[in-house]
Amino acid sequence: MKKNSIFLIVTMLLSFSCAKDKGNPDYEGYPKNVGEIIVNKCSVSGCHNSVSSDACAGLDLSSWEAMFKGSKNNSSVIPYRSDHSFLLFSVNTFSDFGPQMYPRMPLNKAPLSRIEVSVIKDWINQGAPSNQGGIKFSDNTKRKIYVANQGCDFVSVFDGETKLISRAFDVGNSTNTEAPHDMMVSPDGQYIYVSFYASNLFQKFRTSDHVKVGELILPDISWHTIDISGDSKIAVTTHLDANGKMAIIDLVNMSIIVTYQGGGLFIYPHGCALNYDGSMVYTTSQQGNFIYKVNLADPQSPDISQVALQTGDAPTPNGVYKPYDVDYFPDYSKYAVTCQGTNELRIFNASNDSLLSVISTTGVPQLMAFSEKLPYLFVTCMGDSANSQATSSVDVINYNTFQKIKSVFTGHEPRGISIDEEGHCVWVANRNISPTGWAPHHTTVCQGKSGNVTIIDMNTLQLIPDWKTEVSVDPYCISIKK
Repeated sequence: MKKNSIFLIVTMLLSFSCAKDKGNPDYEGYPKNVGEIIVNKCSVSGCHNSVSSDACAGLDLSSWEAMFKGSKNNSSVIPYRSDHSFLLFSVNTFSDFGPQMYPRMPLNKAPLSRIEVSVIKDWINQGAPSNQGGIKFSDNTKRKIYVANQGCDFVSVFDGETKLISRAFDVGNSTNTEAPHDMMVSPDGQYIYVSFYASNLFQKFRTSDHVKVGELILPDISWHTIDISGDSKIAVTTHLDANGKMAIIDLVNMSIIVTYQGGGLFIYPHGCALNYDGSMVYTTSQQGNFIYKVNLADPQSPDISQVALQTGDAPTPNGVYKPYDVDYFPDYSKYAVTCQGTNELRIFNASNDSLLSVISTTGVPQLMAFSEKLPYLFVTCMGDSANSQATSSVDVINYNTFQKIKSVFTGHEPRGISIDEEGHCVWVANRNISPTGWAPHHTTVCQGKSGNVTIIDMNTLQLIPDWKTEVSVDPYCISIKK
């Protein structure tokens, strides 16, 4: 009798346990309220599960971990940013919840209710945590790739290891577009600095959490290029105007050391390059045939001279070369200048400013990136036409021999460029603003056509196949935290 009673009790406990398990399914790492929606309505047979995901843009929603492997269109969810997560766009049918993308999901089934869409939206804005509270990419302390979108006051952050968009943050202060025109991670990797085309702001953000930690108000609007000294202590930024300006900034204390302006001192200054300790800066005169050389040994009393881009020419503010950008070689022994007026790269000896080489570029040259491990200089060339590949390209130059090795078509209107040495690749921001450019896969909260990012493999000097990621409107500059 006693044994039968024990058997009965055990049987009842097992039955209760099984019934409990059946009534509380495992939502594969998602929080319960989110898993009830995604697992039951999205990760189903023939749709976004592990078996059929290849036919569904490569997006596998069968688990939280699988979702964060991304899709053919990169990240479906950006933690804390539902307004830039296309998972939400795909299921959203409510205009006040943000963008809507077609075809609407779940495909050929009833749309999600307002409450269900709100659950997804709120979950993403809370970081899209797992059922254990984990936030994806929180452990990434290095190799972040930052892409600033000039048309949206918005920075996309890629994880260097997975090449997925891992975070995003806003820049500027106004509800109107202030247009981040340049952005640079300090050489020490601690901070990101941003200048604006349509604002007088100069902002500082931490790379660890992307929180704004400093801000300066510069005289007038329309500040363009930034460069930072090798020791991360000094920055220079230029104001593009016929009677332009140049500001020297103490980055440690976030204070303006001096602003040079007035009396035609700088005419359309644009590109700039600081040496390692911030004692010398070169600045282009964008409409002229020369660049400025400024000795900053005494910042309050600088020695300003002009370097003609062609030996023997007299400097003039209206010239054929129209220099756009200038950058030092990795060892600071030479510097290169991109010339928009003549589609050339001109290389100079930094010790005496003598012209060493002239290299023709495929299109209108923009920005440059030097590899420190390989003797490669990469130059973005803007332009778009019926034969886009002939003008929109990245030229690869051997900076030891001054020979152009090849041109790589990376996308329409490439401009921003930066090198991930550890990942052996070159990241390129393609503005994609022309009518003949690639049609975007999805929109964002920003008005306009999205641009994209592509990657050159430095081992093959070819694009990484089947990898192109849309960001927001007019991705203009790119910088990497090593």
